[in-house]
Amino acid sequence: MGLALTGCSSSGNGSEVSPTPSVAPTAVALPGGTVGKAAAWVLEVLNADASPDAATLDRRFARSFLDQVPAAQLVPVLDQLRADREWVPVSVDVVDAGEKQAALTIVGASGQFFTMQIGVDADSRIETLFFGPGDDPHRDPAASWDELGERLDAVDAQSSLLVAQVLDNGTCQAVEEVPGGSDPDEVLPLGSIFKLYVLGAVSQAVEAGTLTWDDELTVTDDVRSLPSGQLQDAPTGTAVTVREAAELMISISDNTATDLLVQAVGRDAVERAQATLGHADPSLNTPFLTTRDAFAIAWGSPSQATGWAAADTAGRRAMLDALPGGPLAVDPAGVTTPVWQDDVDWFATSSDLCAAHVWLHDRGEQDPVVREVLSVNPGIEVDAKAWPYVAFKGGSAPGVLAGSWLAEDAAGDTYVVTVQLAATDPAVLANPMVLVDTAESAFALLGGAAGSKEGELREAPGDRG
Repeated sequence: MGLALTGCSSSGNGSEVSPTPSVAPTAVALPGGTVGKAAAWVLEVLNADASPDAATLDRRFARSFLDQVPAAQLVPVLDQLRADREWVPVSVDVVDAGEKQAALTIVGASGQFFTMQIGVDADSRIETLFFGPGDDPHRDPAASWDELGERLDAVDAQSSLLVAQVLDNGTCQAVEEVPGGSDPDEVLPLGSIFKLYVLGAVSQAVEAGTLTWDDELTVTDDVRSLPSGQLQDAPTGTAVTVREAAELMISISDNTATDLLVQAVGRDAVERAQATLGHADPSLNTPFLTTRDAFAIAWGSPSQATGWAAADTAGRRAMLDALPGGPLAVDPAGVTTPVWQDDVDWFATSSDLCAAHVWLHDRGEQDPVVREVLSVNPGIEVDAKAWPYVAFKGGSAPGVLAGSWLAEDAAGDTYVVTVQLAATDPAVLANPMVLVDTAESAFALLGGAAGSKEGELREAPGDRG
């Protein structure tokens, strides 16, 4: 999804600015495809002696972008960053499956880190460009729970952190010394972590015999959503199996795959699955939004977010029933404004997420497909000897960044780590390394040798839904 370009000075809110590196930064290879070429061009502009001219910007940027950020506004932001050249890309944090969107961490001559999110359209023009506060992707994990708490407190957002051991009776026992964040176990938005409940509903349908993992689902314009993912670009009539859709939904947060699965089992089945998976208050997500629903309600023309916030359950169902079918009339470049505060998201506490992971973990012992689907993308790289199994689902949207892991250690113990961050300023949570750092530190402090690896957090930027 798109994020409008925002210039961030060193005094901007967000996570603390990382100190100047003690050694010269090493440039990493940029991603492939058209988005990699676009990122290389942006870095050339930032490292140039002169400002780009209007004609060049007109060729390079999509009209949808320039309509929102004219060249007269764009050039001063680029000039502000050019003042700290030479800029070096030090990590590729996210690349979507279609190589149309990416998130990089770059560092300037002063040692200040920024995250750069970029996306291109079908004509290879830049339709998304965002600069926000960044962190050194290679800094060591926190050395203590207190230090982890200090790092989390430095993020100007509501936060909730849970590190819990799963006991033999299936309950989650929080590790006592772990800081809980600013809002421990409070209801916070999830972004795409809601897809755990969709997977739960699908697994129930498979167990009941009303669906099989080999059944085929067909992409149509009525179910086609927006990125993240790859099925949104698939031709009408493309067929995928239920298992393939589930793997895409969990591993790369494919929104169209998700909506295909919701269509297959029914919205009501996902609503019921929430309670089955241990959600304490399923009414928070009733009616249960598909990703198309969320895009249309929040960023359609006109936005219906305020009306959604004011409506009761019956009113919200009526709003969903009134949404048109066919191609989704939402410009990805306009998906910039946080809407979670208007209830256009999916919501849960850290305890709810722990319960959901435990339920799916138990289901995976009966159905290995569930276990395998959840571990395709571990989100972070961990020492396979210390953590031989890691299940992961993350989520992000404007102003939302969240991650959830269930991991088995070498001794056979099971732990769940959840991180939820929410802010009304999308720039605060533009850098996914905030999430990676928190999770990797938690696993390191638990005793596993967790370590960062560029690109392992493969959620696409702003992967709403």
